[in-house]
Amino acid sequence: MRKYQITLILSVFLVFSLFGCQDASSGAKFAEQDASAEGHKEKAANGFEHDGMGCGPDFRALFDQAVVELRGTGDMDVVVVTDPLCRHCRLAHKLLSEYPEKYGRLRLSFFPRRSFIGSDMAAWILEDLAGNKDIRTYLDWAYTDLKQPKTYDLVEARMIVLAQFVERFPELAAGTELPELAVRLEKEHGPHVAESVMLSSAVELPGTPVLVAGKRVLVGYGPGPWLEALSEKAVCQ
Repeated sequence: MRKYQITLILSVFLVFSLFGCQDASSGAKFAEQDASAEGHKEKAANGFEHDGMGCGPDFRALFDQAVVELRGTGDMDVVVVTDPLCRHCRLAHKLLSEYPEKYGRLRLSFFPRRSFIGSDMAAWILEDLAGNKDIRTYLDWAYTDLKQPKTYDLVEARMIVLAQFVERFPELAAGTELPELAVRLEKEHGPHVAESVMLSSAVELPGTPVLVAGKRVLVGYGPGPWLEALSEKAVCQ
């Protein structure tokens, strides 16, 4: 039994390494939390099981707290823990855009990663656009064309991300200069995105993307498992 559990855990982490943007959050790295590593691994393994995890209050909090929402033609609430610069998050975004019938309300809970420097600015911008009638256009561009800044300076990276958005969507900076806009975005949305990170950390998510579709929680991206989970419609009661 012990051998089977170890094999299962290793299999899950192999899948995640192939299909997820496993990286440090704004908190401690998942891999560095040695004191509770085994517990974290078990949680990640359970995330691939239909065990009702998604119906727990901690996972529901991820949905309730998220403000960026897309509407599908289905009837299930879905939340994705995501980073706009994460390659596997981008694949997940493309998949979900192609299957709007699989969900009703799709919300994005942003979890900026350290290696994707400047992605917190992208999250602030997208949250600033929450409720905009063209939110899908902004999201599709961010998850397709936004470039990773080639710098190790956080402030510079944020400004590069903001400049890219404004170059593509000049209306975002109407009546203001980039430095002032950057300050406003951080002030108004930085705390909320930080809260999203804390909620993800509270359920010990090791990386992005994560799909919470009703009862199902999938850590890491794979088109087959994601579509299966969405099609199952294991709605919380």
